[in-house]
Amino acid sequence: YVSIITAEGHWLKSERLKDYELLLPADRFVRIHRSCIVNISMITKIERYGQKQLLVLSNGQSIRISSTGYKLLRAKLNL
Repeated sequence: YVSIITAEGHWLKSERLKDYELLLPADRFVRIHRSCIVNISMITKIERYGQKQLLVLSNGQSIRISSTGYKLLRAKLNL
């Protein structure tokens, strides 16, 4: 199952995250963890604590970023 959270609501779908990853525009979304894809425009900050990275979304939610996801995010944001 995939949990989709937007400003309009929350939905649970019985599809694979990989299917959504292929459908979403690559210039606006990035997979930051094997279980999470985020809209880049919703990121307010990226925090690093030693080897752990977190990002904070505009709704206040913090999400852990995998090391591979961190590399992809840095490349996407040109950091």
